[in-house]
Amino acid sequence: MTVTVALLIKYENDKKAEMLDHPSDRAAISRKAVAAMGGKFLHAWGTCGEYDMLFIYEMPDMASVAANMHLAEATGMSKHHKIIPLFSSADFIASQMKAGELRDSYRGVDRS
Repeated sequence: MTVTVALLIKYENDKKAEMLDHPSDRAAISRKAVAAMGGKFLHAWGTCGEYDMLFIYEMPDMASVAANMHLAEATGMSKHHKIIPLFSSADFIASQMKAGELRDSYRGVDRS
């Protein structure tokens, strides 16, 4: 089963300065890395504000997602990453149903 994630990226200031001198397609770089890990790159958007880019892609599993983050951080490309797991509306409804079925088995921490 594949996992779909949104990746928000904040670039380091020195990397942003490099991009001004040498503009590049950041999505093409990420697309290649994701494909090398058996994933499928779906979408890329530039953003303004807290993050600089938003990528959406599928990976074979969460270990592959984590490996992608390890490599991005190890190369010093990004300052911050945020991974958001994505799932279909049908899966969201299924999660509500499952939580409803398990409601009585879950107990909060007793603070007494």
